[in-house]
Amino acid sequence: PEAIGSSSELRAAGRTDRDVILLWVTVAAVCALATVVGYGLADVASSGLQGGINGFAAGALLVMLVDTMIPDARQKAGPVAGVVTVLGFAVGAGLSGLST
Repeated sequence: PEAIGSSSELRAAGRTDRDVILLWVTVAAVCALATVVGYGLADVASSGLQGGINGFAAGALLVMLVDTMIPDARQKAGPVAGVVTVLGFAVGAGLSGLST
């Protein structure tokens, strides 16, 4: 859904289909490279550094949720949407901690 929204905005701004496809191929390549590098670093990182990496990733996930999903949820469900989202995230994080 995010890619479709962004792509349609790029086309509306006058970008050609070729430009849009090239952009998304570049994004996919950068993400793939970052995944390989991150996987390699995770194997050699200490447990403290791994905790920091996981905390950063969790924060990035919350930022994405707040930026893209919470406005719609708040509009439809009211102020409780943000609290429920964070509680759900906390439960998920707690459950994942039980499995390690």
